[in-house]
Amino acid sequence: MTGRMRTSQSGLELIKSFEGFRETAARLPDGRWTIGYGHVRTAREGLTISQKDATELLTYDLKPIEDAIAAWTYAPLMQNQFDALVSLTFNISSGQFRDSEILANLNAGNYLAAANGFDVWRKARLNGRVMVVDALVRRRAAE
Repeated sequence: MTGRMRTSQSGLELIKSFEGFRETAARLPDGRWTIGYGHVRTAREGLTISQKDATELLTYDLKPIEDAIAAWTYAPLMQNQFDALVSLTFNISSGQFRDSEILANLNAGNYLAAANGFDVWRKARLNGRVMVVDALVRRRAAE
């Protein structure tokens, strides 16, 4: 178990760089609204946010993800590995991570297979088609 690990500043900057900053709420292709650095829970049309508040909101949004990873991961993790898992899970959802081969391989002590499992999460549904997305390829490589 990873105990009380929290996302490092480097991990936070990684997530911010791939999420991008939205000062004004924007509608996602799936119909949800997002604002700041990927915040969706309370985002709605017409909202605005500062970068400082968006960073605080992201830190708040990451806490349940960090706690879930700590609860589900039994293999020892280095900080950069934990940060990569937080970034991935923020992007794909806690449920998807919990059910992933990444977690299964990690808990079996197979770090290489777990790392290779990130490549599974390079696709997204766009205009009704599932396709490899360049931004996700870059994000998975960075993680």
